[in-house]
Amino acid sequence: MANEPNASLSERLANYLAQLPPPAVVKLASGLEREKLRGTAGLPYETILSGLRPLLAAFRGVRPGMADPVRRFCQPFEDLLSDEDSIDRQRGRIARRVIEPMWTWLETELLPDALPDLAGRIIDHTLKNDRIALDAAVSVLHASAAAAIEAALDEARRDATRRREIEAQLGGETGIEDARAIAAVLSIAPAMLKLQSILPKAVADFDEGQVNLVKELYDDARERSAEVALYVPFVAMARLAESWQILRLARKVAHYRNDMLISRSELSVLGDLLLADMDRIARSAEGKRPGQADLDKLLEDVRRFARMSKGFTAEIDLRRHGEWGQRLLGARARLSAALSQEMARFETDLPRALPLHQIGQYGRGGPLRPDLSKAPDPARAARMGTCLRFIRGLAPICDAVGAQSHCNSIRGQITTYLNVYEDRLLDEMRAASGSARMNAEAFIEIAAGFREALGEDRLADVLRRRAGVALQAAS
Repeated sequence: MANEPNASLSERLANYLAQLPPPAVVKLASGLEREKLRGTAGLPYETILSGLRPLLAAFRGVRPGMADPVRRFCQPFEDLLSDEDSIDRQRGRIARRVIEPMWTWLETELLPDALPDLAGRIIDHTLKNDRIALDAAVSVLHASAAAAIEAALDEARRDATRRREIEAQLGGETGIEDARAIAAVLSIAPAMLKLQSILPKAVADFDEGQVNLVKELYDDARERSAEVALYVPFVAMARLAESWQILRLARKVAHYRNDMLISRSELSVLGDLLLADMDRIARSAEGKRPGQADLDKLLEDVRRFARMSKGFTAEIDLRRHGEWGQRLLGARARLSAALSQEMARFETDLPRALPLHQIGQYGRGGPLRPDLSKAPDPARAARMGTCLRFIRGLAPICDAVGAQSHCNSIRGQITTYLNVYEDRLLDEMRAASGSARMNAEAFIEIAAGFREALGEDRLADVLRRRAGVALQAAS
């Protein structure tokens, strides 16, 4: 209970900061970071900066603001940081939560004398804007930290007690793995910083020139260690708007397009990462009960899956019975089955939003007419609108995920129902009065909204005009 006011304040602060225009975000962050470096007391720096960081991360190019020593320390591996802590975290990613205990470990145990001095130099050179001296101090920081972490981890391999101590400091086995990755990246920090200058964030097209430059950095790092060199493509991959384009580097290094040969090369891990990402999307869709999924999020994931699937097959010659080919087909089949189950409920949800009831003396065999005895249910209408927008968004990519047949079938059934419902609703409007007439008008607007959700704006306009004519005839 005591933490609730603080949580509320943090949320209000985050909401306020999110409304700031980009120039104001940059100005505020720069001012705060400058005063923090100077040691000015009295301001909740971390509280405000934590709200600004997600906004600053959205900036392309050089991150605005004044970097403190911790941020300088993290710069070579900042593209690999992840908020995901689970063991299912993608290879080549580093948990963001490890940064604070890692820095404390360096400060109190691994580099107790050198780190405070280096941090002070970095602050001083930053405030004086002495770029040459700053780069030299940061370079020493990276090299010293890499050597110290590697030495500690080597000791932990030989001493179980020491390993347990480090695990306790860094958060378990995953903390050890994160430390190993950080040491590897820092050991080739100059290459990583050069890579960041070559590839801006969210590169739309990983072109031939960029591929060649990254390959040169990879080849140079490989002379030190094949395992360490893998972090070059990991960082490059994180800087691509479309992750599958990293296969262009794998193809360039292997000198082949054939999946059998590339999958046996040192960069086969890149294809494995993409396939694992696609498999995660399929498993996530499988794990949702029909009707329980966030359809907007699911559609975003399906679109990403489709782009990766198309990109994979465009960049690599996949054999249907090869390992990668089988994994791709398997993930696609699982995703297709999950989508089919999700869409199967759409045809039953539609009559709940636009209900028909049987009339006359024929019992269950009687004619169906719109039920105007009750007003529309807004929740059901909104839910069905989301379903129809999902179908519309899925239509252009359903073939890439193996759901074309079911998508077309469901859309056909929905279109048939809408056609019948609209015709009969217009007939009812001509004789309706009082609340039934008001309900009919509301149902017309819902049906028109459904047409628009399907991308059928012209049919929505036609329906509204026909409804206007029907209402005039009833007057």
